[in-house]
Amino acid sequence: MIIRMLTENEFMKVVKVAEDLGCSVVYHPTKKISFNTNMHITVPYEFTLENTYALAHEIGHVIDFRNGELDHDYWLNDWSYRVNAEMSAWVHAYKVLKQLNIPLDHWQTHVNDKLSNYFLLPEVI
Repeated sequence: MIIRMLTENEFMKVVKVAEDLGCSVVYHPTKKISFNTNMHITVPYEFTLENTYALAHEIGHVIDFRNGELDHDYWLNDWSYRVNAEMSAWVHAYKVLKQLNIPLDHWQTHVNDKLSNYFLLPEVI
């Protein structure tokens, strides 16, 4: 787990990217970090690097959805499609974070950990 803290300003720069894309960011301490097609991202109001990476990842889904490249029904029902969608969201997230000069110290470890969960499922292979 990444415990490095960011400043509120650094975190809010990432929030602003979501808002500039027309997405509302809803802060909730216990709900799962997620994006929905009503253009809402739910995320805790925490300034950890891990939480910021997760927010950027959800912004990646927003980018794909706005570009017509994310089909939510396929994402829900087709594990192979989901893996590709998740990888695309991580690529977008990296670009957002890099552009905002958010530290990428633990990026590779974080993404590897998140993506590896999908490859445990027989539906993906």
